[in-house]
Amino acid sequence: MPGSGHENDRIMLADGAIRSGKTISMILSFLLWSLGSFRDADFIVAGVTGGALRRNVLSPMFRMLETYGVPYEWKRSEAKVVIGTNTYHLFGADKDNAQDKLQGMTAAGAYADEAALFPRSFVDQMIGRCSVAGSKIFMNCNPNGAYHYIKTDFIDHAGEIGLFRLHFTMDDNLTLSPGIRESYARSFQGVFYRQYILGEWVSAEGAVYPMWDDGANSYEDEGSGMYEGTRRFAAIDYGTVNPCVFLDVRDDGHTFRIANEYYWDSAARQRQKTDAEYADDLLDFLGGDLDTLVIVDPSAASFKTELRNRGFRVRDAVNSVREGIATTAVLIGNRQVLAERTRCPNLFREIHDYVWDDRARTRGEERPLKEHDHAMDALRYLCHTLTDRFRR
Repeated sequence: MPGSGHENDRIMLADGAIRSGKTISMILSFLLWSLGSFRDADFIVAGVTGGALRRNVLSPMFRMLETYGVPYEWKRSEAKVVIGTNTYHLFGADKDNAQDKLQGMTAAGAYADEAALFPRSFVDQMIGRCSVAGSKIFMNCNPNGAYHYIKTDFIDHAGEIGLFRLHFTMDDNLTLSPGIRESYARSFQGVFYRQYILGEWVSAEGAVYPMWDDGANSYEDEGSGMYEGTRRFAAIDYGTVNPCVFLDVRDDGHTFRIANEYYWDSAARQRQKTDAEYADDLLDFLGGDLDTLVIVDPSAASFKTELRNRGFRVRDAVNSVREGIATTAVLIGNRQVLAERTRCPNLFREIHDYVWDDRARTRGEERPLKEHDHAMDALRYLCHTLTDRFRR
């Protein structure tokens, strides 16, 4: 705002720890600035997806407007909100071609929630669309890798591009008690602790799950009575050319015990199996138990249809790689994931070979190397899809 000392900066970036108050602060700032600076103007409001935008931005935004007594109209079918004389157009930025939605627009400003998860093309197009005199861009995000474009092209060149950075820590959120802050700190390990809790832009290197211990994360099956009172799940990473993996999991409400694995590598066996053959194998693998909830990669459409036709209960896995790895790492570190030490040889082999992709890191992408990852994908599907059972 005029007189702030930063009125000549064009971009406002809030980054730092989770639950530190970034989003609430930025939404209120964006509202006060845009409503106080323009009339009859168009603005861009973007989230990673439409659902995330409604949940993380619109819901608190509407409560703020109601608190201030400012009338608004949410035109859901038109993907826009009218506040006073201004119009705020809503966008999801989750696809590589998402920037096409912005083509031809002239905006007086933009608000981007979790901008580090946006494709670079969308951010560039969003900034380029803000061509009205006096326009400004507000962005918030949690830190990512040290080579992420938000760090290398925005934060590291703040003075050159007119960026004002606000770095948040959990201490900035006065609503969090010491106990809650400690609870969040225990909820992440390794690189995710440094990014989400300390708010550092650091890259993941080496093993994806360095906290895994072959002794502490394994157990010996002492007989069928060991699983009495547990729920049973099957986690599946489906593959035709690539290996297909089933994990037989017993859950006592605290710990996942991986009792057995099925691993079919069509390249090594020199024979691909059909969906029907895999369904037969799964039925044999589970001893004919159709009450087992089967968690499957959501992209395996034909295989899911085959399983449902056989009477299996099927649930789509939550396939968020980065968040899923973070969840799995916490459960492994808490020794809430245990594998039977004699029946899961491929899982034990893969977990030691599962590493971060060095080449992707230098491009600003944080992802595992796509090798030795089939049992790892099934394990991630299990942990992240059922994470609510551990975070009641």
